[in-house]
Amino acid sequence: MKRRSVLAIPAAAALSGLGGARSHATDRIRVGMLKPNIVTVIYWIAVKTDTFAKNGLDVVEKPFPSGQTSVGVEQVLRGDTDFCLGATGEVAHVDSRYVEAGKPSPVALLEGGVVGGTFFCLRDDLRGKSLDELRGMKLRIGLSNPSSYHLILFRAFLRSRGQTTDDFQWRFLTIGGPEMLPAMVSHQLDGFMHDALTATLALRAKAGFVFMSNDRGDMGPEAKSLPGTGVYGSRPFMEAHPDVTKRFAQSLRDASDAFSAAPRADMVAMMAEWSRQDPAVIDDLYDRFDPRVGMTPQAAQAWWSILGSAMVARGEISPKLTFTDVFDLNYLRPRS
Repeated sequence: MKRRSVLAIPAAAALSGLGGARSHATDRIRVGMLKPNIVTVIYWIAVKTDTFAKNGLDVVEKPFPSGQTSVGVEQVLRGDTDFCLGATGEVAHVDSRYVEAGKPSPVALLEGGVVGGTFFCLRDDLRGKSLDELRGMKLRIGLSNPSSYHLILFRAFLRSRGQTTDDFQWRFLTIGGPEMLPAMVSHQLDGFMHDALTATLALRAKAGFVFMSNDRGDMGPEAKSLPGTGVYGSRPFMEAHPDVTKRFAQSLRDASDAFSAAPRADMVAMMAEWSRQDPAVIDDLYDRFDPRVGMTPQAAQAWWSILGSAMVARGEISPKLTFTDVFDLNYLRPRS
């Protein structure tokens, strides 16, 4: 399986520190996540490999439906959830509102993963057409939500070409991930921008092809390293409980190490259970999907430079918002 540089975790280090319970009193935390959704499967790998327990954490699961990415950050704002795995763009949106009002940003991205997770798929009959040829066609493109990370990334790519989505005669339609493939097969959609699982299902059904993917570098070389799924938390909680926050981040990294070391069949079974998909589908998905966390400072800066700039340019977030309003890099894996 190909591994991306931003998440390069040595296989020899896998399961390090998992040989026994660590000397911590057990602390209860509430963790939100998109469910069922393949992009948050690292949470389930952490549960199944006991990395939360071995880091002295008792996790209360606070799931929310796929496509409802704003629900996660709203849970954090209400104090119902301490940490969350979900869309990175939602963090910038909510922090922007607070900064614009002269208040401290309430949510922080502390880790990230699922690099190379954006797939722009089109119907097979559009195969062979260039982006410039498609630009003037009245295409209907499916998105899981209006603030989709995939759309933000595509807009950032267009911005690098001196274009915006206003230059295209496309309609972006909100539709749940599971409904994207049936809608494309029935020609209600001409394509979609979504994750590796939905792309895999389209390829298996021979209903479409991958027109663009940031994993292949189609959206620029820097876009290959961007964290697609964010791990974020309540700043007040993180400031009050820095050791708990450190252990939470470490639990996800330990799960990532476990993923690196485990037999493929074992990980396929866990991923199928979490995403509620047939193991054969997950096996097809496996080589185009990397669930591990392991964001680097460089990847966080790339996210801010590419996606943050694109959102500022569209007026989606305030120009007053800074990198440190969105990210807290104090909990990243220490450099060896």
